[in-house]
Amino acid sequence: MSESQESQYLAVIRVWAALAWADGVIQDSERDAITKLISVAQLSDEDRKTASGLLDAKVELSTDSISGLSGPAREGIYRAALRMALVDLDMAKEETAMLARLREGLNIDEATAKSIESAITEA
Repeated sequence: MSESQESQYLAVIRVWAALAWADGVIQDSERDAITKLISVAQLSDEDRKTASGLLDAKVELSTDSISGLSGPAREGIYRAALRMALVDLDMAKEETAMLARLREGLNIDEATAKSIESAITEA
């Protein structure tokens, strides 16, 4: 199955994995968060296996399979990605750059991004 045909859940997990790998190392807290997401997501056995494999090697960011989602869905993906970037309590410059690429790929305007970021960092 190509990335453009994969399930929305797997696409989100792929984004999380790419963000976790952005600094070249997946931290235990990031691995734990993604593992928990995989365990509760509505995935086929094949997608679950694919998702688990994303923890084994660096994943590059692609927004091809999620860029056509509704505005609220794209904002939710950005919100979840931002939380993933903060799960290890350290926002690496590579993660900041990847979040910027993700915002662009999801077509989220700067004002909306700032609002999401403020809501998460102030929580």
